[in-house]
Parts: sequence; structure tokens; C-alpha cells
Amino acid sequence: MPVPQFLKKPLPMYVIAEQYWDLKAFPTQYVFSLLALISDDRLERDKCRELSSAEGQEEWLSYCRRPKRTILEVLHDFHISASNLTIEVLFELFSTIKPRSFSIASSCLPAQGSKLELLVVIVKYQTKIKKQRLGLCSNWLKGLNIGDKVYGWIKKGVFKFPAANIPLILIGPGTGLAPFRNLIQERVALNIADKNIIHLFFGCRYRDGDFHCRDELEMWQKNNKISLYCAFSRDQEDKIYVQHKIVENKDKLHNLLINQGAYVFISGNSKNMPKNVKDAFVEHVLKGVENADSFMENMINIGRFQTETW
Repeated sequence: MPVPQFLKKPLPMYVIAEQYWDLKAFPTQYVFSLLALISDDRLERDKCRELSSAEGQEEWLSYCRRPKRTILEVLHDFHISASNLTIEVLFELFSTIKPRSFSIASSCLPAQGSKLELLVVIVKYQTKIKKQRLGLCSNWLKGLNIGDKVYGWIKKGVFKFPAANIPLILIGPGTGLAPFRNLIQERVALNIADKNIIHLFFGCRYRDGDFHCRDELEMWQKNNKISLYCAFSRDQEDKIYVQHKIVENKDKLHNLLINQGAYVFISGNSKNMPKNVKDAFVEHVLKGVENADSFMENMINIGRFQTETW
């Protein structure tokens, strides 16, 4: 394995631990196989072997993945084995901090290229074992001061938007709003934003809690720049998500897709939302269309149904 550029010069272990290793990573089964190799304690060694085996996968999931136990917590639990760690094993044990990608949430036109905005939610939650978890990158960004430098790079986006006269159905719950805010800002700046063209579906938990860019979105809606459909999942007893709003507006969306050649774009969390949205289109919006599944697959193949999820 080639030596990373970062490590081609002498560095203190503290710097490597602080800037290179992801100490909040969730340990793989391979981690336990390494601990088993270096352990002098029979009980810990046997447990590590069990957690690293194919037969022990369910127990590994229950111990590590479900409670989101970090590698440092594992080393604390297996402290006798961890006392035998060497530098060589440490570099095998710890994974590197992975780059984080964020969609640019602003157009360069309003600020004439002098400003770039990101939409970042601070990750903070408690696990089943009642321990607080903080997102590594989001909390690091939160701790920055005005004037601090952040190094990054720009990658080409995934979405390919059609001509400005073709209707867009944009589904962006949570921080999935980011690329669509970028697009809408640009079209507003060019004075080509129109509510009959831009149909934005946004979702969050509470209208008064995490409605990102609320003032801006409601202003665009008031000025007939966009048609806005919002789902606030926890503002009522029965949870309402963006897929429910899609079903609620199925007739309008059917007309946009079938008669006006609209494009669909989905951005956001990849867990359940994209599938639920796609199912809502196939089962409700495309209801009555002969072979709706094939129609959807064709839309995907020709770029009329695009997703960017994480």
C-alpha cells in the first residue's frame, strides 16, 4: 500500500491521532481479528475471535453497529488486549478520516462569486447505550471562528438540469434542499424562476424547529418564483413525509410528467426516502399509465429521474 502524502514526513503520534485517524469510527470485524492476534488474555482473545467470525456477525452487530460503539470504546472494553498495541498494529487498526462531501447551497450570481454557502446539520444524538454521539465534521465546522481557513475542493455535481422552460419536480427534505436552493437562487438572479416550472417538495420534523431557509423559500413562493410543498413530520400525531405530499398532489404531478415532460430530482438521506418517493411516483402519480414500472425505468435511463443521496 502506497504511503499517503500526509505521512511522507516525520510526524508526532499526537498529530496523526488528531488529524489522520478517525477515532470515532465504528470498528469492523477485522478490528477484532487484529486484537485477537495480539491478546495475551484468554477471555478477551476468545471474545475477539467470536466477534470477528462469520458465526459471530449478529453479536458484532449488537455490540458495535447498533449502539454505534466507537473504536476507542472497544479498546477500553478490551483494555488488556489493547495494552499490547504496537505502532504497526495501530496503523492497521485505525481507519483514516474520510473526506466529507457537501452540496453547494448557493449560486455564485447573487454574491458575484465572492461567497459559497453550505447547508450543514450538526450531528448530535444519543445511542442505545445512552452515550452522546457528535458528528466529527459537522461539530468541527461548528467550532470554527470567523476568519478560520477551511481547505477543500470542488467536484462536478451529479445533477444535470434541463433547459429553463422544462418543469422540475425537486424533492429535497432536510439538507437535501442544498442543490435546489443553489438552482433556484440562480434562476431568481436571472429572473427566469417561475412557479409553474419549479415545484419544490421540502420536508423536516417541525415547521418552527428545522425549516431550513424558511424565509427565503416562503418569499420565493409569495413572489410566484416556486411552488412549495412542505411536509413537517412531527407537527401532528400522524407523521407526514415528502412522499405523502407527492401522493396528495398526484394529479398535478401526473400532468407535469405525462403532458409537460417534467424532470424529477431527489436529494437527501439515502436510507428510506428515495425508495419511498420512487414508490409514490410509480404507485400513485403514474397510476393509470400502462406499465408504470417500465415508464419509471425509462425516465431513469434518459435522465428524467435523477437522485443524489448519501
